[in-house]
Amino acid sequence: MIEKVNKILNNPKATKVFNKFALTAELRDHSRMLDSLKADPLVRDIFLSRKVYSLIDHNRTAVSPDVIDTLKLYVKDPVCIAMVEKMNDHYLAIENREFDKLVLKSSDNLKDLSEGEALLKKIIEPYKGKFVLLDIWGTWCGPCKEALSHSTEEYARLKDYDIEFLYLANQSPQTAWENVIKEYNVSGDNVAHYNLPAEQQAAIERHLDVHAFPTYKLFNRNGELLDLNVDARDVENIARLLDQMK
Repeated sequence: MIEKVNKILNNPKATKVFNKFALTAELRDHSRMLDSLKADPLVRDIFLSRKVYSLIDHNRTAVSPDVIDTLKLYVKDPVCIAMVEKMNDHYLAIENREFDKLVLKSSDNLKDLSEGEALLKKIIEPYKGKFVLLDIWGTWCGPCKEALSHSTEEYARLKDYDIEFLYLANQSPQTAWENVIKEYNVSGDNVAHYNLPAEQQAAIERHLDVHAFPTYKLFNRNGELLDLNVDARDVENIARLLDQMK
């Protein structure tokens, strides 16, 4: 029963409906509070607009037209409205953008596994014979997204190495997950993304002793975890390590 409820709540359409009602109610409540405090009209408009703008930026997904319409009821400054609409249109365009969904890997063959070590072994298995750089990240994580924004540079620098870029997302809604991948072009023939059920992702993170995001791990050609300090944000160090293991 709990699993069914989680599937419903994680459905992109259900998430958008829930967020719509929650945000419109929040805008109404904040508007009333600011009115009761006799806040300066411009300060009031900026505050309410930033609420919506920050949510779009954080979630990397557009809000529904109802949210924009509600914002326009409470905010009169055209610059504030334009700022939010520009950000919203940006993510609407990303949501409608085509991309190679082959980089999004199904977890169907993992459904009977629950132990972190077994899950990770199964995921890495197809890449035996290659180095694997694992990136554990989340759509909610600012430093993660900043690092991903440099993916094309990372791929270009490491193109001469036989390496697979493997990404495991933590607590990331489907639409936001896909949008970040599209926005930063985190794709390619040697790129694989998983958005596992929360229990399986947590099991892998426990196995790898993950306590911060992003976390990076490097595996050798035999699928063995290397006891090395790696960080995709220091791509030159990764290149040096790979040179040493050629």
